[in-house]
Amino acid sequence: MDPGTIEHEALGFPPEDQAKLAQKLLLSLDSLSEDESDQVWPVEADRRTRELDRGDVQPIAAEEVRKKARNLLRLSISFTRRLKESTLKPSHTTRLNVRG
Repeated sequence: MDPGTIEHEALGFPPEDQAKLAQKLLLSLDSLSEDESDQVWPVEADRRTRELDRGDVQPIAAEEVRKKARNLLRLSISFTRRLKESTLKPSHTTRLNVRG
């Protein structure tokens, strides 16, 4: 089955099933073996350090990151509950404000 066919089929799923499928697909992209992770993360840490040293990016305080993560989690839980309660219809669009 090609990706276009899968996409067409998935778009016909109920919203809750679409959300579950999307989550599984996204999580599968993050799956690295321990060896891959051991190779990738030092390179990523060096890249981020260089960006900070050059001033390309600004550091964010840990408390600010935690605050944003909590807000995202609350939004995700709320969105999932609304899907389960079928208060969101496929034709509706919801804009999530993740700024903390």
